[in-house]
Amino acid sequence: MKELVRNNLLWGLGCAILGAGCLTGFGFYFFEKEKTRSLEQQLTELSQKEKRAVIEQSINKQMEEIAYEQKRISDERTVEARKQAEIAEVEKQNAIAAQNKAKASEEVARKERDNAEIQSKEAKRQAEIADAQRKTAEQNKRVADTLSYIALGRSLGSMAYNQHMSGGSKELAKRLAYASYWFTTTYGNRNDLYHLSVIQGLMETSDSKNSWSRLHKGSVTGIYFTPGSNDDIVTVSSYGEIFRNVRQGDKLKTQKLFTQSDYDFRSVYVSKNKTIYAASRTGQLVVIKPDGKATEVMLTDIIYPSALEVFNDDVLVVIGERSIVFFNMNTNQQQGALQLGSKISASGRINKHPYIFDEQGRMHEIVSLDKMETKRKPASVKGIITAFARSDNKGINTYGTNDGKIYVEEKNGRVKELVGHRSRVTRLKVNGNQLYSSSYDGKMNLWLYENENVEPILLFESDESDAWIRYFTIDNSKTYLWSGDNNGNLTEILVSINTMVERLKNHLLTEDQWDTYVGKNASYKEFINSVKGGEK
Repeated sequence: MKELVRNNLLWGLGCAILGAGCLTGFGFYFFEKEKTRSLEQQLTELSQKEKRAVIEQSINKQMEEIAYEQKRISDERTVEARKQAEIAEVEKQNAIAAQNKAKASEEVARKERDNAEIQSKEAKRQAEIADAQRKTAEQNKRVADTLSYIALGRSLGSMAYNQHMSGGSKELAKRLAYASYWFTTTYGNRNDLYHLSVIQGLMETSDSKNSWSRLHKGSVTGIYFTPGSNDDIVTVSSYGEIFRNVRQGDKLKTQKLFTQSDYDFRSVYVSKNKTIYAASRTGQLVVIKPDGKATEVMLTDIIYPSALEVFNDDVLVVIGERSIVFFNMNTNQQQGALQLGSKISASGRINKHPYIFDEQGRMHEIVSLDKMETKRKPASVKGIITAFARSDNKGINTYGTNDGKIYVEEKNGRVKELVGHRSRVTRLKVNGNQLYSSSYDGKMNLWLYENENVEPILLFESDESDAWIRYFTIDNSKTYLWSGDNNGNLTEILVSINTMVERLKNHLLTEDQWDTYVGKNASYKEFINSVKGGEK
């Protein structure tokens, strides 16, 4: 039993060993087989690599050959490029040379063009100079002719004045005066008519002055035109007289409206409804209604009334020595007063507001019935202001002083000093570009204040040494100027040149007179044709 068991064990062991050997053998078999397959695979791969290497070697050889060919071509192209570059460089140099030559030619052409332009401009300039010289020569000739004819006009005016004043032929004097006017207006301007010799000739030969001697017993101190009339004039005097004067041609019809020798009238005003107001230095205000009825009002809070102004159309401003009072023209009653404390020397108006001037160099503007605004007079105005006139349109103020000087203050503040009176300036009046003045020296002057050099034109000078001109005014038509003096004389002066010429226009020089006084250089035919065709 044991043997059997041992045999079975041995059998089993042998079988196990055999099985293990078989397994081992199979393992080596499969290992070798796998190794052989791997080697075969490597061999195949190597074979393929060898084939690829051959192919690649062939390709590389071909590429090398191509590279060599490309290098050869490149070398050939490089050589060709160098040749082209050399050719291009030569062409470039040729182009630069051609360009430089072109520039040189262009510079020469430019210089020639510039020279041509300079020569053209010079030629044009010379032509312009020649033309300007020709025009200047023509202008100089015209100016010379103009000045010669203007001088001739003045000479004719002087001859007319002398002929008239010396008692010669009045008719010849008129003819010479009109010829003076014609030459002056034909070759000059309107202001040239106010040259002393021309205006004097026109004034004297046109019978421009009328005087009424001793019209008043006292000094004529106020003149006022009835509104709407050039012939109805109210005058007052220092002898207490109020007259109404109506001009009828060369005559003056005088009506005494009021007489009180104790009164000393210094100013008069006529309202729109023709009521007359006269202020006496003795303190009374006389009111005369259109029906002739006179009322005397004794003013208070004022001494020595001397002037009248109007405020707001219905209030009369009565100006005294050191104060002013307001008089209501609707109620005929005094309604207030303002005290200045210093002596009043003149009065006037600026933009419808009364202005009062005192001897301390102050100007007082009346802005309401209970208020005045005060400022200093312009520093350039010397002396005490005794007369004032304003042109609102022109924007100028004019001041007359106690020493006879006149100052014109222009809109820009510039002040002109006018010298022509020897004594106190009593009144000023502005009419457009003309300034009229009167003085205690007995003269009335006209000034063209806008001129650069202003000289006085004497309109009137009293024959009486003591005939101070106290007051003057201009009629509503600006045709006549009326003045009154210290001796009671009333004078009418024609100041309208158009009216003077109207009186003279039919008094023409004959051809023989023309040759004698004018000469043959000026055309008598042109003179006659111009006059017949209408005055200038």
